[in-house]
Amino acid sequence: MDLVVFENNKPFVMDEFREGRFDYVELASDVAETKFFQFLFGQQVVESLAQHYPSPRDRHHVPLWMYLSSQLSLRLHGQHSFHSYPLIIRAGGLVEALGPEVAHRETDPNSGNVTLECAGFNDRNLYPRQTPCDQDFLRKLARDTEPEKLEDWYNRHVAAVYQELGAFDADGLFMADGTYLFVPDNPRYEGSQWLLFDEHNHPVSKKQEQEMSKTQRARCRWRRHYKAVLLLHCDTAGERFVVVGVRVLRGNESEATAFWPLLDTFLATVGPGVMKVLLLDRGFINGPQIGRLKREHGIDTVIPIRSDMDLQEDVRGLMTLPTAWEEYEPTRRLPLPDVTAASHGQPPHPTAKKRERTRQKTLARQRAERAEPSPEPSRVRERTLIARFPGLTSWSDCPVPLTGVYSRDVYADGHEEGWLLVTTNADWSARRVRDHYGLRTDIEERHRQVKCFWDLTRFHSTAWSLVVNQTVFVCLTYSLLQIHLLKQGHQELNRRTWPTNRRLLPDGDRVIIYRQQSFAFFSLLEHMAMTLNLEGKARRRAQSKIRRLLQDADAAAPAPEIGTGDATGGAGDLGGGDPGGGDPGGGAAPTAYV
Repeated sequence: MDLVVFENNKPFVMDEFREGRFDYVELASDVAETKFFQFLFGQQVVESLAQHYPSPRDRHHVPLWMYLSSQLSLRLHGQHSFHSYPLIIRAGGLVEALGPEVAHRETDPNSGNVTLECAGFNDRNLYPRQTPCDQDFLRKLARDTEPEKLEDWYNRHVAAVYQELGAFDADGLFMADGTYLFVPDNPRYEGSQWLLFDEHNHPVSKKQEQEMSKTQRARCRWRRHYKAVLLLHCDTAGERFVVVGVRVLRGNESEATAFWPLLDTFLATVGPGVMKVLLLDRGFINGPQIGRLKREHGIDTVIPIRSDMDLQEDVRGLMTLPTAWEEYEPTRRLPLPDVTAASHGQPPHPTAKKRERTRQKTLARQRAERAEPSPEPSRVRERTLIARFPGLTSWSDCPVPLTGVYSRDVYADGHEEGWLLVTTNADWSARRVRDHYGLRTDIEERHRQVKCFWDLTRFHSTAWSLVVNQTVFVCLTYSLLQIHLLKQGHQELNRRTWPTNRRLLPDGDRVIIYRQQSFAFFSLLEHMAMTLNLEGKARRRAQSKIRRLLQDADAAAPAPEIGTGDATGGAGDLGGGDPGGGDPGGGAAPTAYV
């Protein structure tokens, strides 16, 4: 039998498809999710997590590892309603990872319909099972799990699993952050708060509200929310943000009060030497705790100082003496690569290069036409100057000496704004301290990803236990996925959203189009957009090809060997066959990708 080799050449396939020329289309199955669960099962991660899960049940008709796997699958698809479980289990990749002993798909050779049959875990079912476990089982177990025990399970046992997986690097950088979890204006949300927030989602005190102008006040709005405190591990490259501790707060609980017990739990779990640097924000200022971390654990802290503290006044007094200032330019990471054909290692096609040049000219002309006015000089920062002040001891609450790094931001109109960072490390340079604290800017982007693309704050239930459950399992899924991508050599994808990752991963769920020994992967939306844009001769040429593919599929349908488990091999139209896809070329010959 001949071996047919296809080359990954997206620019060529795109140009040919726009002319209505293609040889075959199929839908690749969701292998990316399957490999994620195979990684978890192979490393016995799910079994380890289930061993310590604080279940409220004395007897388990469904094993806890199945419950945890189902929770992770829901979060991967951005679904938090347990009623979505039957749809997710059919469309996702968990079924393939579970194996035929638990669940398998079957294809009717005559109709082509795909059905899911599950063995179940007990003999109490009177009818064939369509899901490995019932959605009510997931909902009731999540609702009945005590929130405090669930958080303790995450902060102890889940953190230990992260350590076993090698999630913590040698730099030992960790940071604490508090965030708001906004919910709909429904007073039934147990323990939620109702506060006034400004346009940047910062809480507004009564004093600040009184000092606001009418215009500023109009931009504020009352919002209902919870608060959460997160302990994260990051690296200097910003390729990982693993959530190693989480506390969801209700009522008037303070983030600063809740954080330190959370930190002590983590340190007791992972042991000495894992955490070396802790980055804090102003809200966590606590002199005795910072001194204790340095003396008892050897952990250095970096934290900004409030403008009303005496320590900052002392540094400003030292600035009247001769001071060595250096200009500071923050270290900037390389931008994420363009998610086009270049990301697949293919040289740009000449036609694609010409179109890109035309597009850039159009964008430049549009920018010139808009002619946006220049920003006010008072908002244009021209440069930043930093200076180091060692041996600061005037903060009486902190029992260890501090090193201060004062930053002066100079603006175009001549005015300056200054702020002070302090650290318990006496050897770091001013630039290194600023670079460390600069990692905190990535937190907002990560929060935006989790809240927007993982729907963290889309709470379907007002019950406190389910609010905590959703927050904990989103953090668990988000962190395990990052570790998986790191293990697979795709750490650069951790900075992207999960929908983009599914499109960029070599085994994500996408449409595959073949043309003249070349193939290319497309997302479902990309494929639909290209199809809808076909016109005239190209559209008629594509319709003719579709009719031939339909005739071939109808002729091959009765054959029992066409459908296999999770792949059907048919290609009904430009959408490409049944879910799961089949062999390229309609099963005519084996195919090797390069």
